[in-house]
Amino acid sequence: MTQEEYKGLVRSCRDDISKAKAQLELRLATVVRDNKKCFYKHIKNKKKAKENLQSLLDVRGQIATKDEENAEAPNMFFISAFSSQTGYSQGSEPAELEDREGEQNKPPIIQEEAVNDLLCHLDAYKSMGGQMGSM
Repeated sequence: MTQEEYKGLVRSCRDDISKAKAQLELRLATVVRDNKKCFYKHIKNKKKAKENLQSLLDVRGQIATKDEENAEAPNMFFISAFSSQTGYSQGSEPAELEDREGEQNKPPIIQEEAVNDLLCHLDAYKSMGGQMGSM
């Protein structure tokens, strides 16, 4: 079997599956008055959340077990990453931070011409997040 034949077969299977799902949902919708149990079972299966989320570590390096801790862990990470106090003990900073130790407290250098040039070349038809990729 060639790769093109395989791709065609995959496409055909996906189409068949899509048609079968559409027929099932249409059938469920037409018999909902007589058979509510099947309809709601189908809806319940569609709404099930995926339970395979990975555990997160809190700022102390402990596994977050409570929902509140899991929700707060990314926030605390970003706070620690962007605060002036990194939380590393003396001499235990990663190598990439040690090399730039003197640069961390210096303000960034911003050239007015460069900013004006970037602003003049913004595409008004792109979203804000898509602007930087085109520059």
